Amino acid sequence: MDVVTLQFWKRLQDLGLQDDTCLIIDETGIPKKGRHSAGVKRQYCGQVGKIDNCQVGVFGALCGGSLVNLVQGTLFGATKKSNKIDQAQTIIHHVVKELKVSVKWVCFDAFYGRDAALLAYLIKNGISFVADVQDNLKVWMEPFEMRIPVQQEGVRGRKCKHPRPDRKAVSIKKYAAGLLAKDWKFITVRHQSGTKKLQAWFHSREVYILNPLTNKRQLITLLIREDKDGTIKYSFCNCPGMSLKELAYRQCKRYFVEKAFREGKRELGLNEYQTRSAESWHKHMAMVMLAQLFLNEEKIYHYEQDKLWMTAQDVIQTLKSTLQFVKRELTDLLNYILSKQPTVKRLVKNSLFLRI
Repeated sequence: MDVVTLQFWKRLQDLGLQDDTCLIIDETGIPKKGRHSAGVKRQYCGQVGKIDNCQVGVFGALCGGSLVNLVQGTLFGATKKSNKIDQAQTIIHHVVKELKVSVKWVCFDAFYGRDAALLAYLIKNGISFVADVQDNLKVWMEPFEMRIPVQQEGVRGRKCKHPRPDRKAVSIKKYAAGLLAKDWKFITVRHQSGTKKLQAWFHSREVYILNPLTNKRQLITLLIREDKDGTIKYSFCNCPGMSLKELAYRQCKRYFVEKAFREGKRELGLNEYQTRSAESWHKHMAMVMLAQLFLNEEKIYHYEQDKLWMTAQDVIQTLKSTLQFVKRELTDLLNYILSKQPTVKRLVKNSLFLRI
């Protein structure tokens, strides 16, 4: 996996995407029958959308522009010593500190973003992040001090021995509900397929959370996004000096890990294996990551040589047609791929680099 990580990072640097490279942490579940395989138990499986017998892997994906590659993965439950948060932190530490990959930020969903200890670790180590959080999480709008509450005269009960914040916190959902129209800014975030652009309403402000490592207040940026369909997402950001538009762009990059999982399961057999041990599981995932690296190399090659933007399915179908694994003629397939290309060459570049 380390070889794939470093090779993909090198290709992103060659394309000039080093300033747009992020590490995305996420998990995926794979349904599994029986009880003898490593890590198998009844737990939530996103593939079937319910609690079922499955294996769950915690993955790290490098993303630059629209190119994304799974580069690290660990099987959850193979050992009882670590949980998913620990595994995510291990992946981040390994990629950033040990492999020295200069990712500009790390992003993950609310399952990991709710863990204040993980956020505190990233802040302590100077790692920028955009972490989605749940709407019931509470924050402080103003600076607070940790004080031992003074027990009021005549009130029963034990005296408080541990310091607590001297100000009241408010849930971020309640805070968002009180925002006015002038508090939001409409931002065109990035390019999408064709001539489409990702757009949404955004709001940000500095808030305080409690740092569990220091037991003191921690200044952090709260970013709220409202899509056109009314969906609202909340994120904690630690990206010093970043503008609202840059924070919005960084928040919207987490989509690409879902693209990597979808590509891995549909095209590369990420969920198609017959193994029991954790070691075999890791070997299979390493092969999937290597195959995904090959697809990305082909995408880059056709972009640099022919100014064509090809999807993973285009690359696979071209390979099958060349090797005569399918009846479709190669000429017919190439004409189909050419028919999908934008008429303006600038749009081909936008498909790779995304930024506006």
